[in-house]
Formats: sequence, C-alpha cells, structure tokens
Amino acid sequence: MIKEVMLQDLEQAIGLVNRVFGEFVAADYSEEGKAAFETYLQNKYTELSQGISSGKKKMWGYYQEEAILGVIATRDVSHISLLFVDKRHHGKGIAGQLLGAVLKELENAGGAARITVNSSPYAVEIYERLGFARAGERQEKDGILFIPMSKNL
Repeated sequence: MIKEVMLQDLEQAIGLVNRVFGEFVAADYSEEGKAAFETYLQNKYTELSQGISSGKKKMWGYYQEEAILGVIATRDVSHISLLFVDKRHHGKGIAGQLLGAVLKELENAGGAARITVNSSPYAVEIYERLGFARAGERQEKDGILFIPMSKNL
C-alpha cells in the first residue's frame, strides 16, 4: 500500500534510502561523492522533517504492514529527489506505483508539463522503463554523478 510517509516513519524511510544507496549506487561514486550524498541525506532528513510538519514537502512510501519497501520524494512538486526500493523487492513494480502516486499528486496540484529527475548512472535504465528520457549529458557535482532525465506528462 502506498501512503505518505509521516514523521514517525521518516527515520525508517531514510534508512532504506541509505541502505539501497550503499548496495547499488555508491560503487559509481568517489569518496567525495559518497560523503556528499551522506550530507545530502542528512539535510534531506531535516528538510523532510520540517516540510512534512508544515505540509510543504512530501514523501511517499510503499508499505507492507509496517515495513517500508520503497520511497519517493519530490521537491518543487515536479522534481523527484529520491526514489529507492529495497533490493528484495526490485522488479515488482514498486517504483512505478510510487511514481504513480507522485503523478496523481501533480494532477491534483493543477498539473505540470513534465517531471524531472537527476538519475544516478545505476538507475537510468529503471527511469527509462518508467517513461523518462535523457535530458542532458552525464554530470558531476561534488562527486555526485547524475544524468538529467525528464518525462513529459
């Protein structure tokens, strides 16, 4: 079941992101990039804590009972800032369902022409299967590698 992540589940959600990052994404990153992502995630935790409380930021989780198996978060409504799924549940359509929740939110908020993401090299094929296309060349910022991608709505 997909639902918004509430404050009491935020630590579990960020823990999932950190674990999946280490298992799949970190191998492509330099030490600088790994440290930058760790800092980003710490800042994201703070940002989401404040944003969830005020209603300005949202994160959705794919829950199985009380366990979170996947998460998606956005910034500025139409940019995916996090999308991670537990490795035991890859290939089960969870990422697509999470994206669907975001697209429904976009529709409810008045729509947008497109949704964007800065994909890790690892996730490019996953985003392509979800209907995203490359919107630029591979880039690096503070050791974090990413490929800009977008999906027209």
